[in-house]
Amino acid sequence: MYKRVIICIAILFVSAFFALPVLADSPDIKASSAILAAADGEQIIFDKNPDEKVYPSGLTKLMTALVAYETCGTEEIITVPENIKDFITPYEPSLDLKPGEHIKSGDLINAIIASAPNDAAITLAIHCGGSIEGFVSMMNERCETLGLTQTRFVNPTGIHNEHQYTTARDLLKLYKALCAVPLIRKAVESTNIKISATDKSSARTLWTSNSLISKYYNTNYIYPYAKGGKASASTAGGYSVISHASKGNGKLICIVLNSILDENVNYSFLDSANLFEYGFNSFDSKEIVRQGSIMREVRIKNAMGTDRILLIAGNTLKCFIQKGDSTESVTLSKKIPEYIFAPVEKGDVIGTMEYSYLGRNVGTVLMTAGDTVKVNPIKYVGNSILWFLNLPSVKAVLIILFLAVAVYAGIVIAIIRKASKTKRRRPKKQKSDSL
Repeated sequence: MYKRVIICIAILFVSAFFALPVLADSPDIKASSAILAAADGEQIIFDKNPDEKVYPSGLTKLMTALVAYETCGTEEIITVPENIKDFITPYEPSLDLKPGEHIKSGDLINAIIASAPNDAAITLAIHCGGSIEGFVSMMNERCETLGLTQTRFVNPTGIHNEHQYTTARDLLKLYKALCAVPLIRKAVESTNIKISATDKSSARTLWTSNSLISKYYNTNYIYPYAKGGKASASTAGGYSVISHASKGNGKLICIVLNSILDENVNYSFLDSANLFEYGFNSFDSKEIVRQGSIMREVRIKNAMGTDRILLIAGNTLKCFIQKGDSTESVTLSKKIPEYIFAPVEKGDVIGTMEYSYLGRNVGTVLMTAGDTVKVNPIKYVGNSILWFLNLPSVKAVLIILFLAVAVYAGIVIAIIRKASKTKRRRPKKQKSDSL
């Protein structure tokens, strides 16, 4: 009987062990640095040296495009500098802009996203920043606001400079910021860009260098689920691609940096396709929290007509979960106060819930007030008085004051008692008989 119990326990232990989620075998890639991440939320499914510093090369123009768009939009008419030829060499990629040519800012932005014309990037920089140096300062300031702590720019084109560098983790943040702008996202997802005719040039068509979505330069790398992105190639920066793909309800972003060209095979595209396949075939995108869902309730003080308030999910959160695993493997960390104070407006952020899966952060759900709650003046005054009286400094003063009053009262009582005793001991004067 004892042996049977031991055997049953062993079977249960082994079953539980094999039931634990284990990270699926990840693909072998040639790139020195890479990230595969959920397009929504903060989940990183795969990474390889994500904080390794690399040269961004042509991917620099993603930041150039973002800063230019935020500065001058897409409708400004820009005059090409008279000395534009001084800023580029005959060997650099170019739109062949003419000195004094007038062209829309949107056409220049689209051009540097789809292709790699350095004269377009220079023209945008001088127009938006007053000078190349001024624009580069704007680029680095934008790095700070985006939280790109390991990125620095010294030029807007991507021409190699050892002081210009970035990381896969930083480029992921930049790419998400770009894709959040509809007009830029449209350019990122286009296979070709049409440049309108100007006063000095006829209309032009530029084809994207991202062979995951276009067969124009190479027919061997098309990935059917790829939706957009930008490719880059240079001696110092290697072969790199930033792209996004969608399959079913799953959306992924892939960053591949410093891959190789071997026997005329561009492994940056193969690396990207392999990583996308790994993500879509090994994981399912599942909804963890839906925006508007009731999450929990929290106590509220000084409130009119209630002492509790519902907390509502302020955003939807999805998680890529390994096939065969369940959402129960997603862990939760709550950052919600024990109580809050009225008044509260509906939609106010009260706290957060942070989710993780297999030791990696998935994302954060904002906990928002489910209703507007007004303050109760009587409760407010009463609780304010109690709060004031419970302050350590106030308590100390009150204790000292109480002791002082007690000592003073004791002294007064002692004096009164002493005076009373003295009065009782004093002999009464006898009245003399009058004759």
